[in-house]
Amino acid sequence: MIRIALFGQPGSGKSTLAQNIAERLHARVIEASTAVVFPIAAHVKKLPNEETLIEQLRQLSKRKSFASREDAMNMFDRLRLKYGADFIARALHELFLENSKQPTLVFSGLRGIDNAKYCRLHNDFVVYLKVDDQTAIRRLMKSRGYTKQQAVDELKKEQVLYQTKQIEKIANLVIDTTTMSIDRSAKLIEDTIKQWNQMCTHCVNTARNPAIRFMKNGLCHICDTYQTHFDPTHLQEELEFLESFIGTGSNDHDILVGLSGGKDSTATLLSIKQMGFNPLAVTFNLGYLPRTTMPRSKEMAKLLETPHEEIDIRSYIRPIDHASYEKTVALYEKPFTLETKLAFQKAYAEGRKHYSVKCKHSPIFVRTCQLCRRMVIRAYYDETLKRGARAIVLGINEWTNLSAAQSGKEYKVSGVRKLQPYKNKPAVYVFHLPFLLQRTSRETKAMLKKIGWTPPVGEDFIESNSNSCLFARSTERMAKRLLGFHPDSTRLAREVTVGFITKEQALKALGKLHPYKDTPREVLRKAKILK
Repeated sequence: MIRIALFGQPGSGKSTLAQNIAERLHARVIEASTAVVFPIAAHVKKLPNEETLIEQLRQLSKRKSFASREDAMNMFDRLRLKYGADFIARALHELFLENSKQPTLVFSGLRGIDNAKYCRLHNDFVVYLKVDDQTAIRRLMKSRGYTKQQAVDELKKEQVLYQTKQIEKIANLVIDTTTMSIDRSAKLIEDTIKQWNQMCTHCVNTARNPAIRFMKNGLCHICDTYQTHFDPTHLQEELEFLESFIGTGSNDHDILVGLSGGKDSTATLLSIKQMGFNPLAVTFNLGYLPRTTMPRSKEMAKLLETPHEEIDIRSYIRPIDHASYEKTVALYEKPFTLETKLAFQKAYAEGRKHYSVKCKHSPIFVRTCQLCRRMVIRAYYDETLKRGARAIVLGINEWTNLSAAQSGKEYKVSGVRKLQPYKNKPAVYVFHLPFLLQRTSRETKAMLKKIGWTPPVGEDFIESNSNSCLFARSTERMAKRLLGFHPDSTRLAREVTVGFITKEQALKALGKLHPYKDTPREVLRKAKILK
């Protein structure tokens, strides 16, 4: 559902603009006064508790109600004093979010910075209509029959009580209706809303994510660069390079395979066995794997007659990583406010710049996978060499060189990552096997069916990362609400980009939230990462 919330001084054109937008977008206009204030002013003498009042409003909405402007303003102030300055916005969301049959709502007649903050926090598209005082005075004199002094007094009262002009600082869009016509204003809102809700024509990346750019062809920049640089011949060469490791290694194993017991890693281990490798299955553990992960990993390794080893990689957590854990947890402990939302969005953008294992910064990682990656990548290198191998294979269905794709640099789509942090030590190669094989989820499912693999009870075949990580699970709900998009959307989008899953499968996975009782700090304390 698209929700547009219009704010502005008296005389800024909110009501007229709301009707114009409604005609353009086939939306329903909800006037705060007629939906909330008038019914209460006309029928409720003594204000009950908030929950009771909302239930009364559900019934009163079916009746026609009228109150004088003076009574309505007095009631507005009573509601603000008793229930809080954002009560009107809360009431509108309670009354209309679930029950409206129309995909677009326009909230008009809302007043005050606190109601605007509530709307912005809850992902309404907040529009502030700016108008100079002289124009507002002239409009009020014409529309309401005010004297000039009455209009001046009205504007002064508005700013003192509701701090209306402060809304400009937090709005998604500011329109100066002093110079812009209602038609042009409505068209600007319509166009901006379309951009705000744009989704890639191929994958599930959306404009809500500030890291995503859109091309003229409707593709996000990731899909566009992937399609430009994809070369199946190069992938075949990389697959042949992987096969060159068969029979190598100084111990009993020529290659390592990351195994969680899930669909991708199990199918990958099966494929590696069929290719003629003698693998060692390994499960890396930072202390916050779901309790089912290790038993399933051992079960799948036994089923495929492969030795298995659990590797605790908490020793790879450096002081700068500990600092990031603490900062990340502290952000997730902040109250659910607009200030926290803006802090989340800033931290998300900053974290994307610093998740490289080479980075020496200690940022907040709203997307927790980026923090874990710092330890995991370094463990790939050290633990593979310790076991006498030079390559590790993963069930990741995406390509490497993503940083080049983000920056627009020339690169080759690749399923291989070379790790060589020390010039005097050999390189370790990380292979993304499903991507190299250009496998689809349907093919994976067919493979697993032959060996009797089934998802755990309650688990879908395609899931977000919160299904396999308790740290991600503890942050999922808050991150999605405050970012305005699922934190794992970029990963699932890439699986759509490469053709492993469909757009519909990704959207279904992103729509599922994994309930979890522990807070991020409790998860990390149980993992003995934080005290």
